[in-house]
Amino acid sequence: MPKKEKILTEELIIEEIIQFRQKQKTLVLATQSLTDAKKIEPLASYAPFVEDDEGNFYLFLSSLASHSANLNEHQEAHTRISILLIEDEQSTRNIFARKRLSYSCGVSIWSRTHPQWQEIINQLLIRFGKTIEVLAGLGDFNLYCLTPIDGNYVRGFGQAYELKEGHMPVLRNS
Repeated sequence: MPKKEKILTEELIIEEIIQFRQKQKTLVLATQSLTDAKKIEPLASYAPFVEDDEGNFYLFLSSLASHSANLNEHQEAHTRISILLIEDEQSTRNIFARKRLSYSCGVSIWSRTHPQWQEIINQLLIRFGKTIEVLAGLGDFNLYCLTPIDGNYVRGFGQAYELKEGHMPVLRNS
């Protein structure tokens, strides 16, 4: 008897996106330097993250890192950055069709006096262990909140979805 395939509803795809996000521990950052209009430098990097119930991503990064300087500039200029979550190469069925989720995000920096700063640090501690305790004691580490604006979810060949209202996606088949 042939396998009965699930009919993909918007609700099932949204649930798949939520599960995919929760499975990932790091994201790829795409930023650029904005300080010199004559020489804008792109930068790809990665960072561990946690997310909140509203779909915001939080990164705890050293201000000595180039991507931190770029995030600071993006916040000040009110420009967006891009992030990518991508299926592991080892677990994909086809290397050309890895599941991936990308967002265009706004950036804000949370000071240590922000009312939810400690709550996010606690989430990072639960997820990544005692390294966070050490990093939180260092004065050069900052907490960045990335707020998704829009994005795309690709679940395989011919299965791409446009995400609107970045937090909890409204899908549009693309």
